[in-house]
Amino acid sequence: MRRFLVAIALVTLVGLTAFAYGGGGVFSSEQVVIEPYNNIGLQLETHGGYGYGVDRRGIRTGGFGMVVYSDDQHELAGAFGGFITGAQQRIGPFTASINLWSGVGYINPAMIDIPGYAGFIAEANAEVGFAPLPWFQLSLYAGMQAFGGFDIADILTQVRYSPVIGSRVTWGGF
Repeated sequence: MRRFLVAIALVTLVGLTAFAYGGGGVFSSEQVVIEPYNNIGLQLETHGGYGYGVDRRGIRTGGFGMVVYSDDQHELAGAFGGFITGAQQRIGPFTASINLWSGVGYINPAMIDIPGYAGFIAEANAEVGFAPLPWFQLSLYAGMQAFGGFDIADILTQVRYSPVIGSRVTWGGF
């Protein structure tokens, strides 16, 4: 009986630590060509899905999947999956956050001038969101997106980067 009561107490304590903020959804973004801050030379669009959770301190953790394609040539430039980390602050229905999306996947070497077919993506962005309903949020974001290959000798010289702006639609708990 004592073990049963200890088990019930532990399960109850674990349940009290649960925190139900976060969600998942879809996103769409477009690279912005600003000459000194862009070395890709293409107009690329990104679309995908994501999900994340938020702890009591406002720390985001989650994952994403995305495809990147050329706006001009209508050809696949890459496909990636990876992790989301960040921090957010909430005031009523408004959310502000900073995020880092990092992942690995396929890069089309004919589109993005990087040798090989495997590479990484990293995106640092700032996001503002509005939740008109407790389970639905609309967000806008802006940041920098970078692609690179895994050639250790040339990893810094072969990184391709560009500013990015986009929108997200999220369903979850806000």
